[in-house]
Amino acid sequence: MEEIEGVEFGDPDCILTEPLAIHGTSLSDWIPFADNKEIVIRSSDILTFLEPGKDILASYYSYKPIEPEVLTE
Repeated sequence: MEEIEGVEFGDPDCILTEPLAIHGTSLSDWIPFADNKEIVIRSSDILTFLEPGKDILASYYSYKPIEPEVLTE
């Protein structure tokens, strides 16, 4: 999640990148019908943040391989 600075009250002020849905102990694409995997939401719509358990965290990192960042400088 990334916060968007300088927005007016009530406007979307957070970006979720590649969010996943949790179903029991498995994960799935939260927005499978869209190619763009960034969601802009209002922080007031977020109900809860929590640290995931070891099993969910392992599933999250194995769901999509982490691609290394390539520097082009």
